[in-house]
Amino acid sequence: MAQAAVTAEAVKASPGETGLSSAYSKDTALNRVAAFIPSEAVAVYLALWAFIDPHEPVAKWTVFGVGLALVFAFYFLAYLQRRRAVAGPDGPPARSLGVTLALLLFAVVAFTAWAAAMPGNPFTQFTDQAVKIGGGAIIVLGVLMPRVADVLGLSGT
Repeated sequence: MAQAAVTAEAVKASPGETGLSSAYSKDTALNRVAAFIPSEAVAVYLALWAFIDPHEPVAKWTVFGVGLALVFAFYFLAYLQRRRAVAGPDGPPARSLGVTLALLLFAVVAFTAWAAAMPGNPFTQFTDQAVKIGGGAIIVLGVLMPRVADVLGLSGT
């Protein structure tokens, strides 16, 4: 359920305010994009980096794949938990599968851009500019994603 709360805060973020803890109160593109990603997936991704050889491309891609799979898993589990939590006609409306899939797409794009912006990421196998490209993607997505989510009506879900 942490994912659902974080996503709601990401969509509601307005300039100068992300809704995150005071330690992360600065409104940055990275905060806006990271708010769409389940924090558990980020934590596991970062923890796994401690166990791999940073010069081994297969290990980097494996860790990236695990992180991406966790994004899918946490969104799916949050969807199931939310559906289960709906109790009777007075309960909160269950998030539709379409909304969940739209937010999942946002999360996959955000996770990929976030991972690409990290030094030593697996995308450096293709170009030495991968970190710059990932950083640029973070800037663009940080401005675009919350607004697109609001336009699509994902903010009140």
